[in-house]
Amino acid sequence: MLHIPRATTFGPLLLVTLLGSCQAQKPETHAEQVERFLAQAHARGQFNGAALVYEEGKVIHQAAFGIRSIDPLDSLDVNSQFRLASVSKQFTAMAIMLLKEQGKLKYDQDIRDLLPELPYEGMTIRHLLHHTSGLPDYEPLMDQNWKPELKYDDPARYTDGNADVIKMLVEKKPPVYFVPGEKWQYSNTGYNLLGTIVARASGMSFAAYAQRQIFEPAGMSHSSFYDFVIGNDPKMPDRVYGFQVGWNGKDMIPADSHYLNRGMGEDGVYSTVGDLLKWDRILYTDKLVPKATLEEAFTPGVLNNGDTTDYGFGWHLERSPSGKRVVSHSGGWLSFSTFIYRAVDEDKCFVVLMNKSNGEFWEIVKGLTNILYDVPSALPLLSIRRALGMGLFDHGAEHAVAQYRKLKDAHTKEFDFQEQDLNLLGYELLWAGRTDDALTILKLNAEEYPLSANVYDSYGDALLAKGDTVNALANFKKAFAMDATMVATKEKVDAIEKGMVPSGK
Repeated sequence: MLHIPRATTFGPLLLVTLLGSCQAQKPETHAEQVERFLAQAHARGQFNGAALVYEEGKVIHQAAFGIRSIDPLDSLDVNSQFRLASVSKQFTAMAIMLLKEQGKLKYDQDIRDLLPELPYEGMTIRHLLHHTSGLPDYEPLMDQNWKPELKYDDPARYTDGNADVIKMLVEKKPPVYFVPGEKWQYSNTGYNLLGTIVARASGMSFAAYAQRQIFEPAGMSHSSFYDFVIGNDPKMPDRVYGFQVGWNGKDMIPADSHYLNRGMGEDGVYSTVGDLLKWDRILYTDKLVPKATLEEAFTPGVLNNGDTTDYGFGWHLERSPSGKRVVSHSGGWLSFSTFIYRAVDEDKCFVVLMNKSNGEFWEIVKGLTNILYDVPSALPLLSIRRALGMGLFDHGAEHAVAQYRKLKDAHTKEFDFQEQDLNLLGYELLWAGRTDDALTILKLNAEEYPLSANVYDSYGDALLAKGDTVNALANFKKAFAMDATMVATKEKVDAIEKGMVPSGK
């Protein structure tokens, strides 16, 4: 089974301090540390994107590294417009707050006042804002019900946006996960519905309302809720495109098209690091909404039993290393990874926007946070998947296995040897039609992590792709015996035993 986690926590590495001659040098400033950290991460293939860091009343570092698009090949700059993914949610929440101030809605009114076609009772706008609605996740439901015979990136499968999400909820009537207000559960569905509520309450498109009421007053001239267009778009010449690096460490693969790209509310904003700083700065004023209203966005949600959550209106609520208030949000979609960090009691801010999928994103965020608070920092561990993929491409799978064992023996503190890195490489080889190589890598993973149920399920998939149903069945059974929650694995067992061979990928 393939798991691609949003975030991965790595072990520590010592940060190398560059020394000059024998004489002690003056300690690096935060600006110098940030510059070196990002440059080194980029040189190691761990950072393709833009970043901005603000403290003590000024921008101390702003830079872009790497590629904006691969076809045509073009480089990033600090004005490149990235897809923000879930960082968009804070703009959706602001639009709702503006409409509340304008008397066009109330936080505690029933969502069916504005979405009367929906089948859900007792659900308020506040529930949607706080992720306490219990709404089912619309993405897997659309995967099952929206032209499932087509690939996810087929233009013929593209939805028309939010209206098609509501249409699916109305037609299929999927049940809620829990009574509204009973629990906290992150909900893209809730913020997608908020996007439609903005449009209906304002009488204009969500994109037009955000442009007029948020982006223009904040001076965010490079930001917009974007009606996704496939291919280069003259209306957004600095638009950034997502991509991945292939298993061999050489091929660059587009990762920008998806049939759900037109959803707005949970996603949809394109912006720059500079515009996001303008957003940070205006939130210290009452130019958009009164400060008392804005403070509600940074106030924890309250559940039915009186417990509080760590989420306000479009913001995660946390504490800095010094114990002061922080509001932040991350985003991830296709190959985009984004983050904004606002230490509101200390007037610090940083923004990280990346458009190449990798597992180092959260370590980049952690490194910048540590630098700002004078905590020992570290570059992300090197990817064992990347190293083995390049070795396999040049010398074959057996060489890659030998390379793995040498690196693990001599470079344990330099590489990320986690199970999921090998697992992903194995599946990438399967997708590339290199079944024998995939078998070698996934067998290695099973040997290295014998207590993991998932490695046997993945190895079973490779065996199935090879046509070895007997050993595939044995591995699927072993995986399910170790973890009875692996329902998909049990389905593969049942299918093989009934003579119906499932897909091996």
